[in-house]
Order: sequence, then C-alpha cells, then structure tokens
Amino acid sequence: MKRTSLVLLLLLAIAAGAWFFIKKPAEPEAGGRVTFGKLPAGLAEQFSGEKALAQVRAIVDLGPRPPASEGYEKTLKYLEAEYSKLGWITKRQSFTRATPNGPVVFTNLLARHSSSSGDWNKSVPVVIGGHLDSKGMEAFHFVGANDGGSSTGVIMELARVLASDPASAAKVEFVLFDGEEAILTSITESDGLYGSKYYAQDISKRSTWPALGIVLDLVGDSTYDFYYNPEATASIAATVEKAAEASGLGLKRSLTSIIDDHVPLQHTGLPCLHLIGDFMNMPYWHQQGDTMEIIDAEALEKTGRTTLRFLATLEAP
Repeated sequence: MKRTSLVLLLLLAIAAGAWFFIKKPAEPEAGGRVTFGKLPAGLAEQFSGEKALAQVRAIVDLGPRPPASEGYEKTLKYLEAEYSKLGWITKRQSFTRATPNGPVVFTNLLARHSSSSGDWNKSVPVVIGGHLDSKGMEAFHFVGANDGGSSTGVIMELARVLASDPASAAKVEFVLFDGEEAILTSITESDGLYGSKYYAQDISKRSTWPALGIVLDLVGDSTYDFYYNPEATASIAATVEKAAEASGLGLKRSLTSIIDDHVPLQHTGLPCLHLIGDFMNMPYWHQQGDTMEIIDAEALEKTGRTTLRFLATLEAP
C-alpha cells in the first residue's frame, strides 16, 4: 500500500483516466447490484483472536510467498484445505501480467460457502478481501507476518465464524489478492495491485454486482493506530466507528487516501471499507522484522469483531 494525499490521488485520476483501468466500467443497471442485508448481531463474540493468530502462524511457517513462488503455491494449498474443512468452496483466479521483471502469473483465491450460489457469474452481497502475497525481498528473508499474513488470518477466522451460520455465510465472498505488493519499491500506475485490479474487472463483468467491499491490511499489531478510508460513505464511516468502539479498536478516519486493494474496487463504483494499521509508523514495514513476534491476538480479535459488528449494524452502504 502507499499513502498519498487526496488531492494528488484526484489529480492522478484526472490525468491518467483513473489509472487502474483503461476506462471506468459502467454502473450496473437498476437491480443489477445485489441487495445488502445485515448479518446477525451475535456472530462477533464468536471471533477468536487466538484462532486467527494460529492461522497467521501457519501461513508464516510456510515461508515467504511472493507471486509465482513455491511458498505462494504452498500457502494456496494450505488455505484451500482449510476452507474446505469449513464448508467453503474455493476458486483460483489466475492471470498473467507484465511486470518490471517480465511476465508473471498471479493467482487470487476466491471462496464462497457451500450454502451460497455456485454461479460465480452472480455476485453475493459482500466481498471481504486482503492480500496474500508477501513482498519479494532479495536482501533478506521476508515473511510479511503483519503485511499480508495478519489480514489472511483474520479472514480465515471470519470464514470459521460465518460457517456456523450458513445463511450468513451465503452472503459473503472472500478473496485473497495476489500481487498487491509492487515488484519494485513502491506501488505505481503500472506496478502493484495486480490481483485487485483483475478481480475488480471480473466483478464488473458479472451479471450482478456486490453491494459492499471490505479490505483488511496490516491488522495484527495493537501498538499502532488503525485507520479507515476517507472515501467511505457517511453510512459506512458512522457504522464502522461505532463497531470499532464496541470492539475496543482504536480507529480513526485517515486524513489522506491510501492506495491499497480497495481502490480498484471503489473504481467500479463499489462502496468500500478499508481497515489498515498505521504502516507508515511501523519500523518493520517491508523490513526483516515483520515476523510473528509483532503479531498479537488482541489486534486480530478486535479487527475481526469490528468487521462482524459492522456487518451486523450497517443499514445500507
């Protein structure tokens, strides 16, 4: 992810035609967007930070997971097996993109509960995502425990909780994005967000569109503040602030836009919530110190419970 000023983001969008796409997709026709419906209020208390932490540890133990690597493939297989145990059906979404290092095959991992529609051309109401890849580092061993690992751990625990209520699980599609990290130093118009750009294009071609997107990133360290996106609708902002307060999560509205996997989704017209830790003040961000030692169950639990309380109280995106 990359922090930038809102003014700069708007200037980039105007100058480059919103550089995430050749052109912005047309809004769905009336009735084309799936209707949002609240989740039950009691699900939040079922979310376990310790179980989410165990998932992060299992992922980190598999080693670095840059795109198209052996570690990434091992992680995909592990997560596919975990989803299957919980009654979720997975789908790999593979595609090739040009990068500064040449063509790379990226793979997103999508999941829907067995109680939902098996037609991937039709959307369910809510998309919850985060990036799975870790940044490729030649100089040192980088496992991305917080950066990519923490959000994946939260998502897998959300999958466990939702599986206890198939009617709720049927309303959610999980997506673990590949290629959020730039191949070079920082995300640019042509480097980074590979998986979310592809996924956003995919959902814009479906016969029905989702109603809400949620993207999580760097949510495993309670030492630092958490932020949500300034582009969030008034309804999303008010609801997530109350949900965070009820969950004990210190959450603030970011004063600047952050370029992350929610941006391509927003560009399709999808209302989004982006929750992220204050990575700019994390000394271990993109450094060797992003390991399990800085991940705590408390931060994971507060993030997961905030997400579920948000989905239980949001009237409309």
